[in-house]
Amino acid sequence: MYRYKDLIPEAQRIRNPSYQRLLLLLIGFADAHASCLDIVTAKPVSGMAVVPSLRGRAGAHPLTALAAVLPDHWARLGLQAAHGIPEAQRREARSDHFIVLDSAAVAGKHIVVLEDTWVQGGHAQSAAATLLLAGASEVTIVVVARRIRTDFQRSLVEASLQRILADREYSLDICPVTGGDCRLPSVTS
Repeated sequence: MYRYKDLIPEAQRIRNPSYQRLLLLLIGFADAHASCLDIVTAKPVSGMAVVPSLRGRAGAHPLTALAAVLPDHWARLGLQAAHGIPEAQRREARSDHFIVLDSAAVAGKHIVVLEDTWVQGGHAQSAAATLLLAGASEVTIVVVARRIRTDFQRSLVEASLQRILADREYSLDICPVTGGDCRLPSVTS
């Protein structure tokens, strides 16, 4: 997950194996499961925002380009990182970490927040809170990868992982939205 963000020219990024793996995961999600969100939520998804970096990364976040494979009817919304957030607060869930660029585009809508990696959830939750305060009626967080800190209570984490992941290999056949079979046929965006 780290290597897809390597600072290389945009035209060469598609050759980055990490970028390619992430692209394939998003294509699989978009093709097989994005429509499932409309089944389990109160309102169909109508917009999407990528969680921006709080580290002051220059230029567009690489996840923004990858998000192009998600459904076209999910309007792309601007979410910007706030300036001057102390390092110690970056992992906290706080609505003042981000700024919605066009509140009118968010008002009353169901918005998907796209996050590359969930470590503690602070960034994605902060983005969701910002969108809700800007008027979104519903926010769903879609995370591509989960980073598990095995140094945190190692024995508890290992036992939990073995129990949770026993006999469960990653498969696009298991819907990340419903936890089982999809309730709708696959729809390509």
